Amino acid sequence: MKYTSIAFKIFPIFLIAFSLFLYLYKMNSFPPSLFSDEADANYQAFVFNNRGTDYFGNKLPIHFHSYSDWRTSLYIYSIAIVQRFIGHVDLAARLPAAIFGVLSVFVYFLILKNLYKNPIWAMIGSFLFSITPWLFHYSRVGFEATGMLLFLLLGFYFWIKFINQKNDKFLISSAISFVLTIYFYSTAKLFLFFIAIIFLILWFKTIINISLKTKIILFLIGLITLFPFLSDTLKGRSGYRFSYINIFSDPTVSKTVDYLRYDDSVMVSGQQIGLKPMLISKIFHNKLAQWSEMFIKNYFSAFSTEFLFLKGDGNLRQGIQTAGNLLFPDLLLIIIGISSIFYKKSSNCKFYLFFLISLICAPIPFALTRDSAFPHATRLILMLPFLSIFSLLGLKQIFEITKSKIIISLILFLYILCFGRFSHQYYFHYPNISAKEWHYGMKEAVLKIKDTNYSKIYFINSYEPFTPFFLNYSEYLPSNKNISPAASLISDNNQFFNGMQTENKYYLGNIEWSILFNNLPSNSLFVIPDRDLIKVQNSLHNYNKKHSTKIKFNQIDKVNKKYTEQEEFYLVNFDFLEKTK
Repeated sequence: MKYTSIAFKIFPIFLIAFSLFLYLYKMNSFPPSLFSDEADANYQAFVFNNRGTDYFGNKLPIHFHSYSDWRTSLYIYSIAIVQRFIGHVDLAARLPAAIFGVLSVFVYFLILKNLYKNPIWAMIGSFLFSITPWLFHYSRVGFEATGMLLFLLLGFYFWIKFINQKNDKFLISSAISFVLTIYFYSTAKLFLFFIAIIFLILWFKTIINISLKTKIILFLIGLITLFPFLSDTLKGRSGYRFSYINIFSDPTVSKTVDYLRYDDSVMVSGQQIGLKPMLISKIFHNKLAQWSEMFIKNYFSAFSTEFLFLKGDGNLRQGIQTAGNLLFPDLLLIIIGISSIFYKKSSNCKFYLFFLISLICAPIPFALTRDSAFPHATRLILMLPFLSIFSLLGLKQIFEITKSKIIISLILFLYILCFGRFSHQYYFHYPNISAKEWHYGMKEAVLKIKDTNYSKIYFINSYEPFTPFFLNYSEYLPSNKNISPAASLISDNNQFFNGMQTENKYYLGNIEWSILFNNLPSNSLFVIPDRDLIKVQNSLHNYNKKHSTKIKFNQIDKVNKKYTEQEEFYLVNFDFLEKTK
């Protein structure tokens, strides 16, 4: 008993150290590179540290204005803080995610500590949580998900403390924690609504009996913390992305309904002009039916074994496609854990019911979107803590039935073996197949032009827009402090170029090569993706066939291939040769 007590006191230190190593080890190289959203967030933080604004010039933004979206603020502010200590480097974009991931593991340990009398289960559960592929991956990339997860877990932890101790300070801490989740990732907004309803249903008497003073304090805190967010909501910023990715905004729904109704009519009346839809067609084929079908398909895909255990997210930035988001032993243990709450009474029964209902509600925000062909691991990470809790509960039930430490040891060994397999895939195979999705090579291409002396430099966007990479890695700030970086990037469309330019030197867009060679700018450098190289060379060949003045293709430099699947980039210029006789 004495040794167990000592181990329990030392364990949190081990857990934090282990998680830090797990999430920080070679973070800059695995995944291979910052992709565009990470580079954009890193640049936003850089501009904020230098100007106190986002790169559109908005001061102390609640949502940072990016070129494609309005982004939640707390993760970018976290990057800005890290940059103050380690500088504007790639690591700054990902380090906050690792810190939030480590803290999430620790808070999860505290939750389990309050749920179970035996500390061993808290130790086992938090260790298994730390090696979950879902959390492992998202703690190594510059996404907002682990920040949201941390404050969600803090909200649960303080709520459990409040229920157990009836201390109002825990209730206030829980409310603040839950509110802060929406400043990390917008998916939390709808989920928090469900959480509030579940709390109200399960702990109605407790909530009713909260003192009037505490209710007033909660109201004022909620008003203060939510007001900036509500203000941005009224301005259309907080819901900007959801407004065009939700299933209700799908422009194809009406056409699908019309086609299905017409198809029904053709089956009855044959091919005729002026067919009217039948009543039964209107009943089964309408917008509500289409939206419902899309919602149900999305919702249940979140619980598929392919997503959870076999392949994960089909997007290579959000999963490695050779392993699921959970480890194989979780499959059986989750089923046992969920089943056990229905046939075995427990002092924590109400909490487990809360976790189960929360798990059922967690996929709803994702199910309402339409911009992903696969279950979206980022939006669905809300499921993770509840699945992990039921997995641990399943393990605990096996021990209570068998009383066998050997069986539990074998299951834990299987976990470690499965994580070992996942780690091998992650470090040895994943970089090769995912380098293109992580936009490897774009950073290197931008850095190669830093010390060049060309009058004009053209970045070709045919692979991926260079703008966030150029801004981030060139550490671009307009010389005029009264102009925001976004305002200094102006549209430039002419006969051969279509895109943006700044300083009359840097051009980011697309080129019509056949026209360019007729208006070739002097002393210019072109950064060309490999996919455009043949097109460039063919256009040059056609030009040289038709003109006596020949143009020569010069490869100045190249971003060499490091990974099997990556885009190569060529730095080239063109010279006029003497006229042929």
